[in-house]
Amino acid sequence: MSHAGRHTIASLALACTWLVAASALAADAERYEIDARIDAASGTIDATVAIDVHVGVDEDHVTLWLYADRLAVSPSSMEERSWRWIYPGEVDQGGITLSEVAIDGAAPPSVELTSSPAGDLRGRDYAGSDAIVAITPGPARTVRLTLRMHLDVPDRFGRLGRDGRTISLAAPWYPLVVEGDAWERDTPHALHAVVVGGDIRTRTAHGTEIDVVDEVPYVPALVAAGLHERTIEVRGHRMTYVTSDPIYVPPPASVHGSAGLADIVGIDRAALVGEAYADVITTAEWLGLPVPEDLVVMAVHSRSELAGSAPRVALVSDRIFEILPLDVVQEFHRRAVRRALFATIVQPLSAAHESPADRGWVDDLRSAVLVDLDELRRNNATQTPQQLLSLFAFHPAVDQLLYAPQISFEDSYFASIDEPDRFRDDPVRARFPITRGRRLIECVRDVLEDEPMERFVAMLGRGRRSVRSALARVGIREEESLLGWLRYASLEVNYRLGEIQTVRTQEGSYHTRVEVLRDGDERPEPVAVQVEDTEGHRAIAYWDGRGERGVVDIETPADRASVTIDPDQRLPESAQVADGHPRADDATNAPWRPPIFTAFALTVLAAPDYVNGVVETALRQRYNLENTVALRVARLGARTGGRLSYIQGLGARAHTNRRIASLGGGLGFNYVSADYPRGTGNSGGYELDLQVFGGVDTRHFLQDPREFFILSGAIQLAGVFGEDGTFGVTARGAFVAAALLPAGLLNAFLFAVGGGFTVNPILAADRQAVGGQYALRAFGYDELLGNGAVYGVIEHRVTVASDLNLNVLWGVFARELQLAWWVGGGAAFDTLEHDDIHLPVHGAFEAGGGIRVHYEYGGIAPGVLAIDIGVPISRWIRDGGPHDPFHTPVGFYVGFDQYY
Repeated sequence: MSHAGRHTIASLALACTWLVAASALAADAERYEIDARIDAASGTIDATVAIDVHVGVDEDHVTLWLYADRLAVSPSSMEERSWRWIYPGEVDQGGITLSEVAIDGAAPPSVELTSSPAGDLRGRDYAGSDAIVAITPGPARTVRLTLRMHLDVPDRFGRLGRDGRTISLAAPWYPLVVEGDAWERDTPHALHAVVVGGDIRTRTAHGTEIDVVDEVPYVPALVAAGLHERTIEVRGHRMTYVTSDPIYVPPPASVHGSAGLADIVGIDRAALVGEAYADVITTAEWLGLPVPEDLVVMAVHSRSELAGSAPRVALVSDRIFEILPLDVVQEFHRRAVRRALFATIVQPLSAAHESPADRGWVDDLRSAVLVDLDELRRNNATQTPQQLLSLFAFHPAVDQLLYAPQISFEDSYFASIDEPDRFRDDPVRARFPITRGRRLIECVRDVLEDEPMERFVAMLGRGRRSVRSALARVGIREEESLLGWLRYASLEVNYRLGEIQTVRTQEGSYHTRVEVLRDGDERPEPVAVQVEDTEGHRAIAYWDGRGERGVVDIETPADRASVTIDPDQRLPESAQVADGHPRADDATNAPWRPPIFTAFALTVLAAPDYVNGVVETALRQRYNLENTVALRVARLGARTGGRLSYIQGLGARAHTNRRIASLGGGLGFNYVSADYPRGTGNSGGYELDLQVFGGVDTRHFLQDPREFFILSGAIQLAGVFGEDGTFGVTARGAFVAAALLPAGLLNAFLFAVGGGFTVNPILAADRQAVGGQYALRAFGYDELLGNGAVYGVIEHRVTVASDLNLNVLWGVFARELQLAWWVGGGAAFDTLEHDDIHLPVHGAFEAGGGIRVHYEYGGIAPGVLAIDIGVPISRWIRDGGPHDPFHTPVGFYVGFDQYY
């Protein structure tokens, strides 16, 4: 059986179990009593838990869900760029342990811990573990289950995690009774908590020692060495913003002078969340939905979830609104906040009308509908992120965001329909990856006409009946549709075009038959196929998505110009199934992207005329990873000029915007500076060259890869026109190989070797150099020139701070600080200094260190500022000190790099 087939059967079985649990609970918690002692410094919690559980006739066990056991393993979906979204530093693991488990005061027959392997649909890294507590079968009755628990909350971002002395307990942090996947039942909770070295905040209590009585699925809380609150009056309702960070409040307009100056980089997060809440209240009142008098918003330290909801509490990341303070940009954050607020205020409606197993996805579905209704009410013209960013697609960061996003909160920004949730921090989707609300809306829209769709949206907006009842009223049978829709998020699919035939009919029109192929899981859904003819007419037909192949027939007035699957891009397609970008095989032709700035580097070496830089632009079709036309303009060493190249992408995919291997060629033109090397009086010249190059580069996250291998080489033939009237032809070749080996998340070792050769050098600059930014950094570009060269470097990189939050004039957010030190050595052969000696060798040795500041400008685009200092050991040994009049005593580079 194929992997896709096993995946489908597994998700179907889990979904069936989940739906069965929606209709009946064999074991039902009636009351929780928790007495907890929390140590803010160590992040440990010791508690006694007592649960009154009603069990059915002949029930032989009670299942406890240990969500917190997910902390014991690293997320399987974590990789080199996203580890920063999970861990502040190195991998830190914790988890929950149970002891002294008893039923009505006696030891149970058995207690069995079960979990699925990390990475499975119900893997331990997502769902934690279940504790199966055996009981003696008998009549229906209420039993009292007691236990002691120890929870170790490791350094980890998310709903359940610790960052220093700030502990987020916004997910089930103590055991919950479950049957199947149903757990969201409002149940009386009595919580007594004492915090050592800090404060705790729940929805209703705040202090170092609290007593809480509430009726919720679980009690979310925030713990910190010091908590800060700000209560804002919003349209007659109170909103309290709770955070572990000092709250910035700009001075009121009535304050004049220096005291009235606002902090130029201060973010009034509470006020911005309050503005979003004002919109939510207005829309809720417009629809007749109840709004709580008091709402608590907790800022948790999360890097993967921008906003969400917990029982009766709204959640936002402590990074909320860290983005350019432009209204159109901040709207993306406000939209996520409004949705979280809607999901919070509709929880009482779900408690009244929905089954416990439905409440999570129903709240998300209803909040997605309410966000749409809110924007309709405000007649908001805000575009989707994709539409807005497409106007600026010439920018490399925007291009990367559109085709292979590599930033935090990418699911919030760039998942307008599919809404993937790779880490499933929300307990609603932890036990099973239930489809998010936006996709569920589209699933319903696929099978309804406009009028019943409007009725369905209206019923969801008013909140007076269950979603299952609303579906039935518009004619949707849940056993035929809802089961598939809810497991939609777990299905991996790629569509592609098959055979296409177009013939002219007797009536003069054109008949096009299009074959559509589906790879991956079976996911029946309407698949739109569009044919555009040569006169601009467009016609659409639909395949029902059943089976692995479908055929549609489309008539157009003129001959076929193009065919496109899913022209509106409503259907999610999986990069795990597709070879290249999943949408690359959806159309017969693709539009060209705007020219993309694919690289920018500026380096200053502390010596005259040593300002080097590279600017590279690329032109290619959308989703095309194979064919690129590139224009490179550079000033490196003695050369200033450019190159026009064609590059063929090869091999496996590094990500959905690049393949790991390439082969290309290009034509270059450069001016070679005179007096090179300095002090020689050599004449300059012009070079016209033809170059062939290729290589392998496995880097996925270019700004700070954790593990990679690079091998690249180039051969060049150039005609050289000297300024003194001479002409000659020279050939050059060069290679570089490098491997980065990680030692945990914060340390890595780089091993690099390189070299080259020159045949018939016409100008001194045609020779190979051992020195320079990309070789031995302690030596100059014009130092140690020879007909051959080889060098090697060993470098250690260590991240000393991985979660910085330094806001510089709203343009740059410094995020990560690295230190590096290295040693290197090399040799130049047949050097300029020793032309009279047969096959001379000139050795070079160095040591050095540097600083790397990783940052985000505009809040979204990553970059690197590098400062390197290299000491030329061999020159100091040979010359007895820094006596070279043409080279600096040390190599000192300041680099500003943006690679995409």
